[in-house]
Amino acid sequence: MGRDRGAEDLGKTFGEVTFMWTATDIVSLAAVIGAAVALINYTNKAFLWLHKTAQQVEDLKSVKEEQRILCLGLSACLDGLIQLGANHNVPKAKKALDDYLTSQAHK
Repeated sequence: MGRDRGAEDLGKTFGEVTFMWTATDIVSLAAVIGAAVALINYTNKAFLWLHKTAQQVEDLKSVKEEQRILCLGLSACLDGLIQLGANHNVPKAKKALDDYLTSQAHK
């Protein structure tokens, strides 16, 4: 005779078929939504890691260029000291720097 209004509110009628939300349906839907959110979160973290890695590669390139310029300046300074007659450790340092630069150029 009297229908339960609470059950009627939870159900949807499609033609002659009535779909009722059960606790299992709600838990399953929550699990699917949770898995989707976790997947999006991990994808976002992977993207951010790749972006950070690319930025580090760019930073490393600029640091290497800076070091190259500093080594050239140091080499010029040592050459100038040798020309001025500084003979104690300056020629040794110049040779060590030249050897290092030569070995790095062939890597």
